[in-house]
Amino acid sequence: MPRLIVNPGTENAWEIPLQPGAISLGRGPENTFPIEHPSVSSAHCQLTVTDSGVVIKDLGSVNGTFVNDAMVDEAPLFNGQTIRLGDVVLQFESDQIPRARPIPGVVVQPQAAAAFCKFHPHAVAQFLCPKCRKSFCDLCVNRRQGRYFCRACGVACLHLKPPPAQAAPDKSFFSQACGAFRYPLKGDGVVLLICGGIMFLLIDGATFVAKYAFIYGLIAVIFLTIFGIGYLTRFLQNIVVTSARGENEMPDWPDLTDYSSEVTAPFFQTLGLVAFCFAPAIGLTIYAFHAGEGGAWLGWATTASIFFGAIYFPMAFMAVAMFDSLGAVNPLLLIPSILKIPKEYALAIVLFVVILILRWLGETVLPDLLGIPYILPSIFANFFGLYLLAVEMRILGLLYLTKKDELGWFGD
Repeated sequence: MPRLIVNPGTENAWEIPLQPGAISLGRGPENTFPIEHPSVSSAHCQLTVTDSGVVIKDLGSVNGTFVNDAMVDEAPLFNGQTIRLGDVVLQFESDQIPRARPIPGVVVQPQAAAAFCKFHPHAVAQFLCPKCRKSFCDLCVNRRQGRYFCRACGVACLHLKPPPAQAAPDKSFFSQACGAFRYPLKGDGVVLLICGGIMFLLIDGATFVAKYAFIYGLIAVIFLTIFGIGYLTRFLQNIVVTSARGENEMPDWPDLTDYSSEVTAPFFQTLGLVAFCFAPAIGLTIYAFHAGEGGAWLGWATTASIFFGAIYFPMAFMAVAMFDSLGAVNPLLLIPSILKIPKEYALAIVLFVVILILRWLGETVLPDLLGIPYILPSIFANFFGLYLLAVEMRILGLLYLTKKDELGWFGD
């Protein structure tokens, strides 16, 4: 006859015989076998005993039902398996039922696991720590010898779903960064870039209209600016996060069903990010405007502040994308991160500076140089600028993918 041994190997061990039929376990007295422990729910789980075997089913318990440290909704039991109800440990024994043989690739779907990662609210959780019972995506766990471990607890995590194929994680950052320039042209990437260029052209058009229809034009400029910057920021953040997970295709444009999350929040993140990174340069520019001639020091100070802002901005943008929070611009987090990977990060800085220079040339020099209508160089500048931004985001994502252990951002 199959049986459960409660608290096996201790002085308080006792046995539950499993007669054919349904057997309920829980803290409440109405259960077939009450287990009086505060971590056990009133109606915790049910076992169904038949001639073909024993199946355990969780009844919506608060702390979950675990079989061999895997949280389950419903699962068959095999001889020698360990069951945990809250903090109470039981062992299943049966002479008629053989021991379970592990099958590679089989993933147990936990019933009480969170649907999204603890640190990335937009990322579907892929792992569950059986100790702290927190859910994580593959960015937030340590990988060693093909297994995944909780960064905080150090214990092996349970698979909630198979992790996506990664972009050659064994390769170095520089070997993968070369392919970043082809990344925006894969799949629907070209279409996405064209749509983005048109969107920025509409913003430029609204600015032109504002000169002749002030009120309506101003409203259009404000709306399109918030929408364009916020929507583009979320798209670029998605490139960073998906690249950091090892995905090789550009993500789709964000879904507008949640306007606040996909447009408004990213817009204010960008506003705060630019203000934080370039605050000294902005302040010196305002001072020069009001004070007039400020001496040679003012020009050098402004140039230096822009330079340091350009160094800080890519790492800050990557952190805000990964944490989905403006609080990630904290220098105590980012300055040590930059110092840990200076060679790899230098590539991201150089590309960001090139983007700023080309954007400025496209808006000021290119129309006069080519002698063509403003709209044509504007279209070219928007398309090429978005292309380089996508490349920059890809490089930042690959930077995290290959250097996440050195960065250690999600270790707590």
